[in-house]
Amino acid sequence: MVDKPGAFMASRPTVIEQRYTFKAYQAVYAVIQELNRKDAEAVVELLIRNDKGMLNDIAKWCSTTGYQLICSELGKEGEMRCLIQKGEQKINHKVMTVVISTADLEYIAYPFDKAIGGAVSGMEVNLIFEGAGVRLLKRGYRASLSGFWGRMFTTVVEKVMKDKIGWPLPQEAILLLEDLGAKFYVCGPSLVGYGITEEELVVKNHALGGVITWVDLLASSNVSVFSKSAFEKP
Repeated sequence: MVDKPGAFMASRPTVIEQRYTFKAYQAVYAVIQELNRKDAEAVVELLIRNDKGMLNDIAKWCSTTGYQLICSELGKEGEMRCLIQKGEQKINHKVMTVVISTADLEYIAYPFDKAIGGAVSGMEVNLIFEGAGVRLLKRGYRASLSGFWGRMFTTVVEKVMKDKIGWPLPQEAILLLEDLGAKFYVCGPSLVGYGITEEELVVKNHALGGVITWVDLLASSNVSVFSKSAFEKP
């Protein structure tokens, strides 16, 4: 990556405001959405926090996917300004499988993080929902922290995730992943056990399966991610 300060003065490309989030995948998802509507070699200006970790993530995403990070510089208000150009898309042949076996908020947030990171990087992402994890797919379901005190503080944690970190809540993450082309696999017996019908699922496209299907998916994956796994009462 080479800084070219003059590049920001030549023209004013579409500005994408992403200073509210600490999640690089949120920023690049916004870039993907905008550049998908534009011609080849179009350029956007991405505004993010002055955070080296986020900038390195965005640079890695560009090199992985075929987008070009033309330059980056510190803005007048302390923000990082990045010029990103649409390029020839690279094909990512890697596969990630994420297994969600609980509906407890503190145990599913990071697996969803990894899934979205893989999806925006062009990986084929499989999401398996089993056990209490199938609850997350029920339209309108709200995940909570585990335990009595956890449930008491869920609203506070949700507010921090949304307003302070820019972290998508579970059903928002699910819909984002669906938009990015992730594949959803749902445990049929778990749906029955938790009294959920297919018609109640928030994702339109999904496949029902069980352990043999899960093992086959995991065996063919380059990356496997698991949430906490525990028996939970329906």
